[in-house]
Amino acid sequence: MAEESGFDKDEAIFLSIMYSFHAAAMQQMGKIANPFTGKVERDLDAARGTIDVLTMFQKKTEGNLSERERRTLLALITELQLNYVDETKRGPAAEGKETAPEDEAAPAEAGEEKPSPAEEPAATPPPADEPAAEKQEAPPAAAEGQPTYMAVP
Repeated sequence: MAEESGFDKDEAIFLSIMYSFHAAAMQQMGKIANPFTGKVERDLDAARGTIDVLTMFQKKTEGNLSERERRTLLALITELQLNYVDETKRGPAAEGKETAPEDEAAPAEAGEEKPSPAEEPAATPPPADEPAAEKQEAPPAAAEGQPTYMAVP
C-alpha cells in the first residue's frame, strides 16, 4: 500500500530482491568482483540459473506488478540476457579466470612480441592550446571492469 509520499514498501522490497538477483548474475558472469573475495569469478551455468529465476518471477507475477516494477524487471532481464550472450561468445577458456583487457588478451602476430608495460610509450598529453572540453574520455561508469546499467524508461 502506498503512503502519501508515494513510497510503496512492497514495491521497494520487490525491486530490492530483483536487484539482488541482478547483482548476483552480473557477479556470476564475471562482470563485477565477488565482494567476499575481491576477485572476478565466472560461472555461466550459475548465471543462466539466476537469469531463469528472474524470468520465472516475471511470468509468475504477470498482471500483479506496478508499471515501475514491470519495466524494471524487464530491463534487468534484458540487460542480463545481453551480457550472458556476450559472455558465451567469449567461450569457456575465460571460465573461472579474471577478465583481462581486450588489448592484453589478443594474441600477438606471428614472430611479434608484445612490449611490456614498462617498454610501451607513455601517452602524450594534448597540446597546451587544446581546450580541455575537446578531450575524449570515457565516463567513470564506463571504465574497464565497471558494470554498466541500463536506464529504466
